[in-house]
Amino acid sequence: MKIKQLLGMMALDANANEVGKIDDAEFDPKEGKITAITIVLKRNFISSNKIEIDFEDVKSIGDYVLLDKEINKEAAIEEAEKAKEAKEEVEEVEAEIVDDEAEAEEEAEEAAEVEIE
Repeated sequence: MKIKQLLGMMALDANANEVGKIDDAEFDPKEGKITAITIVLKRNFISSNKIEIDFEDVKSIGDYVLLDKEINKEAAIEEAEKAKEAKEEVEEVEAEIVDDEAEAEEEAEEAAEVEIE
């Protein structure tokens, strides 16, 4: 099976509940194996989250990707949303740090200009 055939397939958990569609696959070129898959968990028409599953947790691949573990979709969505919010907070802090560094650099340049005059 080619990886591109895997993308877009529906994933079912161990209880045959629909989890979501395969969105991406992580591949280890040294081992020549897929190490993880990313599944899009659709909450509603416009909202979706993603979870990553170790490829070891894939039981079989046929018409569906059958996982060897139970996935609580609502809990997974909640966890993905928390992770997304945490990532956004980190990005905001990083942006503030960059702004502070730029501001400090400008102040240092202004101070150097004053000393030269």
